[in-house]
Amino acid sequence: MRRPLYSLLPLLLLLASCASLGIAPAKSLSDRLAYGYGVNIAIRQTATQELTSGTLSASDAEQVLKLTDEARTLLDAARALSGTGDIAGAESKLALATAILTNLQTYLRSKQA
Repeated sequence: MRRPLYSLLPLLLLLASCASLGIAPAKSLSDRLAYGYGVNIAIRQTATQELTSGTLSASDAEQVLKLTDEARTLLDAARALSGTGDIAGAESKLALATAILTNLQTYLRSKQA
């Protein structure tokens, strides 16, 4: 069972608005961290919806939530490191979190097809 596309409408409208206004994607570390937190939340919500609809098994949903917890820990560490001036360390943690979140997005999309 697919989740309704209308649930993605606000995000699509925001992206379209930003593109039409010529707003560039997040480039600063703080903007990319904020984006990472947003993606993390969206993945958790999607996993919950997919579990409820029966598209995702309970064990798969549990794994997704564990991985989003790990990504959140990395995002928190990146934010803390950026506050200390360790930008290289923050970038490294952010890259790891982003890789986890990207793979989770791909996995959840494959379950929806």
